[in-house]
Amino acid sequence: MADRKTVTRQTFIGEKGIALIEQRCLEMGHLFHPRRVDHGIDGHIDLVDPDSQAVLNLTLLVQSKAQDRRFSGETDDGFHYVCDQRDLDHWLSGNSPVILVFSHPESHEAWWVEVRAAFPDAVSRAARRVEIDKHTQRFDRDAAQALLHLAMPRTTGLYLRPAPITEVLTTNLLPVNEMPPTVYLASTPFTSYRAAGAALEAQGQRESGWILRDNLILSFHDLRDSPLRVLCDGDPERHETREWADSDDLDTQHRFADLLSRTVQDSYRDLRWHKDRKHMHFRATSNLQARKAGRGPGSRGRAVFAPHISKSDPQRVGYYHHAALRSRFRRLDGVWYCQLEPDYCFTTDGYTEHPYADRLLAGIKRLDRHPAVRGWTRMWANYLRQDADLFTAARPVQFGELATMTVDRGIDDRFWGPAPSGAAPEDDQESSAAGQESLDAALAVADTDAQDLLGLLQAGDDDTGVPRRRNPGSKARSAGLRTPRQGRANSERRGR
Repeated sequence: MADRKTVTRQTFIGEKGIALIEQRCLEMGHLFHPRRVDHGIDGHIDLVDPDSQAVLNLTLLVQSKAQDRRFSGETDDGFHYVCDQRDLDHWLSGNSPVILVFSHPESHEAWWVEVRAAFPDAVSRAARRVEIDKHTQRFDRDAAQALLHLAMPRTTGLYLRPAPITEVLTTNLLPVNEMPPTVYLASTPFTSYRAAGAALEAQGQRESGWILRDNLILSFHDLRDSPLRVLCDGDPERHETREWADSDDLDTQHRFADLLSRTVQDSYRDLRWHKDRKHMHFRATSNLQARKAGRGPGSRGRAVFAPHISKSDPQRVGYYHHAALRSRFRRLDGVWYCQLEPDYCFTTDGYTEHPYADRLLAGIKRLDRHPAVRGWTRMWANYLRQDADLFTAARPVQFGELATMTVDRGIDDRFWGPAPSGAAPEDDQESSAAGQESLDAALAVADTDAQDLLGLLQAGDDDTGVPRRRNPGSKARSAGLRTPRQGRANSERRGR
């Protein structure tokens, strides 16, 4: 009997890979068209508007890489693939985006990568190696929006509505749940806080939570039997807090917001007001060791004060960082909120502002991104909401949970923030590289680098909260590290 033609095992695997791609595209709501003749491209995807089902005349070219065995270096987390040089030249030479789909058809697993993003420069193209993350690069229905964004030209006027998902957005607004019931006011001969403070000290008295405005002193404290009585010129008046809180007069609202702000600033013994920076920041610890705060629902707290090792001298502390907060009270829809804006403060010894504080602040603002801002905002919300303990009296202003709102259209978090550097044009990459060099040069003067500031931004809810690389921690003294002005007397520290 004459030998019959046979089909190789690899042919079946390849066909199963193509079938899996077609199935996944249908699940996404797109159409896959395999090619009859394969010269390095196995087919193309016609993209479809998920709402109107209109064909968008946007296409992606697809090359399938299907195997029944493991890919090179494959683990539960990822693998790598080395492309043939001719294939790579072919994929990069056209004007349509090309995606590679790697799959194990028998287990119905597939992952994908866009060729230009995987090979953005000459170095990566010479290596011909692409890395695949199994967790973030799955080729399934969740990749539908990513394919749409990939195929859209930069100058397109096409608008695609956000995915129809319900999402809860958390704001940076902390609602005021409770406040003192009475506002006291009296005329005063003092027009400056310095003069009024001197008058209090002359009487051996100190008091917080008051403001001066238009020859008046205002406070939630009863001015009749308070140390503030020495600042009054005449009998104090009592007013219901709601009269001020609900007033439509803008000047009254501004006065009340100022009073709330002053009262809150003086209600937390661990916070210090920075007059020049116009923010509150955490005080240094007595032993200059790191401190965490802000533990609460959804947060394990963050390092609100910590030392950082000098880049040039590993035996010396270069600077200390203090978590800081700019706050603003405002009334929205009849409710008073404290608007939280996280900030940073840098000192040489826990007390004296660092001579290059502006450079450090500019550097961290350039590195700051949404996750860091969200983490620090949550830390401050938890801290301001903390209950009074045995060592502190009940605070006059009490806060609730961060305000949230529910929307019926969501944003895919994978597209939040700047595009990957590999997807940017070469001139943009050069600008980014020049910017990084400029940042490193600016921070070098302050005896630190961008990596150190990144540690400050990234340390938080999912770890110890202390910058990993540059924190001497509790072993600073036992290791012989020199901290600036360690011999300063405790009385001098308290005086600051």
